[in-house]
Amino acid sequence: MKRPMAAVLPILLTPCFTQAQPSGMTQEQMMQMMQQAQQMQACFAKVDQQALLALGQKAQAMESQIKSLCQANKPSEAQATAIKFGLEMSQDRNLKAAQECGEMAQGMMPKLDYPTSEKDFEGHHICDGY
Repeated sequence: MKRPMAAVLPILLTPCFTQAQPSGMTQEQMMQMMQQAQQMQACFAKVDQQALLALGQKAQAMESQIKSLCQANKPSEAQATAIKFGLEMSQDRNLKAAQECGEMAQGMMPKLDYPTSEKDFEGHHICDGY
């Protein structure tokens, strides 16, 4: 079973704090970094983890659907489906909240770019990867 982000986050941050103090980092800077990590963890605790897991499952199902459309030689329908899903993801409040928390981590969360128009596919097609 997948762990909610709030449970996984401390595990991801552990190496940052358990290794020797980086040279040039003051005790004050280390404390500030730990405080920011606690703030980030508190932020993630407010995000509906079950909703994020459901979104992940939905994204996997959508990928399968798009792949099937591509393999059925329906590239226009595949791309339209991807755009529709991208728009839906860009409006999801839980995903937005998780991204805001992720900004605190600067690079801890991957940038989540979903296609929202044909322009996002400039130079390639959704079916190119299938």
